[in-house]
Amino acid sequence: MPLSTRYLIRSTSAFLVVGFLALMSIVAMNFWLGERAQSYFEAAIAARDTRVAAVELRNALQTAESSQRGFIITGNEIYLAPYQSAKAQAQRYQGALQGLLVSYPGSNVTLGRLITILSSKFAEFDRTIALKRDQRDDEAMAIFRTNSGKALTDEANVFFAGIIGMADNRLTSGVDEQRANTGWVRLVSGIGALIILAVIGGAAYGIARYTKELRTTRDEITALNGELEQRVAIRTADLATARDRAEMLLYEVNHRVANSLSLVSSLITLQSRALADPTAKDALSETQERIFAISLVHKRLYGSADVHSVALNEYLTGLLDHLRTSLRGQGHGVSLSFQIGSVDLETDASISLGVVVTEIVTNAFKYAYPEGVGEVRVRFSEQEGQLELVVEDDGIGRQDGAPAKGTGVGTRIVNAMCMSLGAKVEYRHRQPGTAAHLIFSPKSSHPVVAQQTQRSDV
Repeated sequence: MPLSTRYLIRSTSAFLVVGFLALMSIVAMNFWLGERAQSYFEAAIAARDTRVAAVELRNALQTAESSQRGFIITGNEIYLAPYQSAKAQAQRYQGALQGLLVSYPGSNVTLGRLITILSSKFAEFDRTIALKRDQRDDEAMAIFRTNSGKALTDEANVFFAGIIGMADNRLTSGVDEQRANTGWVRLVSGIGALIILAVIGGAAYGIARYTKELRTTRDEITALNGELEQRVAIRTADLATARDRAEMLLYEVNHRVANSLSLVSSLITLQSRALADPTAKDALSETQERIFAISLVHKRLYGSADVHSVALNEYLTGLLDHLRTSLRGQGHGVSLSFQIGSVDLETDASISLGVVVTEIVTNAFKYAYPEGVGEVRVRFSEQEGQLELVVEDDGIGRQDGAPAKGTGVGTRIVNAMCMSLGAKVEYRHRQPGTAAHLIFSPKSSHPVVAQQTQRSDV
């Protein structure tokens, strides 16, 4: 490392430490002043509320006393009009003072005595007013002339003056403290500003010395960046080539799988022709249809640009066309119609769905119409994020509890494929016929149809 760089790092570090300390001092002082200002603000609000409560309580007491005296002297009820409101106001501000004077040391004794005085005063007010109303003027005037009420008022005023004085003193001391704090902030801010200016000057000097080396380093970095970009471009091209090769291999795998399945189907055809047993021939024919449903998916994949999903409208249309031709070629006179919505589904799920469609449609062809004439309808659509397959007929239907026809292999295949789809088949009675419903979510692995009944089996 060049000497100038080492010097710049050391000197800049020292300047930064000094500047940081100066800045932290200013920040700490301002933070402290802010906290003190907030405390003063809260204390000032409390002191103001205390002073207001004391003044209002004193005014309420004076209003009540003036009202009482006017009624005692004149006997006119109009003088009592403000008495009750003044009494209620006095009680309210007395409660406020009890909460506000908690922060004042030694205020418990003062507050206790003040409450006693106020209770005595209002008890005297109520008593004299009651005597006046009962026309017992001599007794009321006797209490009035004792001057005990005046003594209580004078004592209360002393307490009021003391409370107001304490609130004023707290406000005054807070103002003085804020002035002193402001002076400290000015001093610290001035010293910090000078230190920061010195730091800026030292940093500017170091930067001026280091500019030349920065230019040299920048040129070296530019050259390295150019070399790095070239390497990244080469690596990106290699990754793209590898990705394209992987796609081609996947296409080739699907092509080979489809060819292999076609070969297996051809071998089954040869084996079927060599058999005389109709049951065995039917079993091999059903197996061949299942293999075709799987091979058709792989044919779609290696012929499509997307090897991860299958367009179900094309796949199921081709599968159902094949089933219609194959089953009618076997002597079935049942017609097949279908409506397939435009939906894309993952490869594995598409294979499972194709096998289920093959089994249910074959079932309907073989068992729905014993006389060999009728129609099987297939609908597949997407509604609110759910995929629905419906295969319905107008045939003889099924009876609850009737045993499944065939070997039971078809039932197990349908159950296995539905499990992989996260669904179950529900067979519903129609008038006439039966409808097989399969509802599932393309991203769900849990059943969405809770019950299953079986009409017949392949």
